[in-house]
Amino acid sequence: MLTAFLTIQSAFGTSEIPTGKLNVDRTLVRVGARSNLAWDITYPKRLVETNLITTTTVKMRVRALGVAFQSGSTLLPFEGSWSKNSSAWTVFFNGKGPSVVPTNVLVDTVMNPGDQIRFRARGGANANGTSWFPHRQTNNSDPYAVVLKNGDRPPDYAPAYSQGTVKSFMTPYLDNTGKIKIGPQDLIILFEGSTAAPGTAFFDMQDLVLLVSFESFTTTVPKP
Repeated sequence: MLTAFLTIQSAFGTSEIPTGKLNVDRTLVRVGARSNLAWDITYPKRLVETNLITTTTVKMRVRALGVAFQSGSTLLPFEGSWSKNSSAWTVFFNGKGPSVVPTNVLVDTVMNPGDQIRFRARGGANANGTSWFPHRQTNNSDPYAVVLKNGDRPPDYAPAYSQGTVKSFMTPYLDNTGKIKIGPQDLIILFEGSTAAPGTAFFDMQDLVLLVSFESFTTTVPKP
């Protein structure tokens, strides 16, 4: 992951609830009158390291938003997998663009403090998936795998982020300035599956797009 693209640090702190003050300029309001409200809200800071190390117990869910990988008019497969604490890789997606269902949760698991999460993906070099391009991983300085949080701008060298060329499945997650628009505890992961050089026509960083979300998770121990 290129540090130029993000300044993310891993899962979340102990408090994810916004805090602050809400003040009103009067205690009683007559019919037809208006009150002035003033508020000062502090939102929790995001604590996500580039190596995706959780700092508290969280539930992690992974969804594939879309796959746009093909050679000419031939759709090619794409594979996504993940690993926790350097364990064996587990494949959570293997398919072509039409098989993607963005609402499907592909990974739903609980992460404990100190757990390290890694994602990797690779694109098929042929239609039947018997030959593959190299894996691209999130835990190193790989320009073919980029992790973004809310408010980040996708790599500006990617031609697909020019006006009119962004893939349809990415549109709901970009604001009108082209920045990522997701929840404060979500991540977008972009993968490029080809071997095209960054900045060239086929390097668009939209071959596989993942949405990774985290939320607080506590277990309740039954009373004896």
